[in-house]
Amino acid sequence: MTLHPAPDRIILELIEQRQESAQGIVMSNRSSGESPKGRVVEIGYDARSRLEGLQQGDTLFFAAGRGEIIADAGSSRIIVHVGDVLAWANSQ
Repeated sequence: MTLHPAPDRIILELIEQRQESAQGIVMSNRSSGESPKGRVVEIGYDARSRLEGLQQGDTLFFAAGRGEIIADAGSSRIIVHVGDVLAWANSQ
C-alpha cells in the first residue's frame, strides 16, 4: 500500500526514543516529556510550500500528543498536520 498525505499533512516514520532509568525501567518519549520525532517519508504539497526546505529523510520534531499513528509496511508511521511541526533537522 502506498500512502499519499493530504495537502497539509506529512507522513513520518516514527523514531522511538527509549530511555532506561537507573532501576532498568525502559521509558518511551511519551513518558519522558521529550518532543516526539520522526523521519520524513512523504510531504503534502501545501506542507512543502509552507515548510520550505523540508525534504524526505529529514528528522522532524512535532507537538506531543498530535498526529495519527498507522501501521504500514511493518513499521510505525504517523501522519501529522503542518501546524504541529516544531522544528526539523536536515539529513545532510
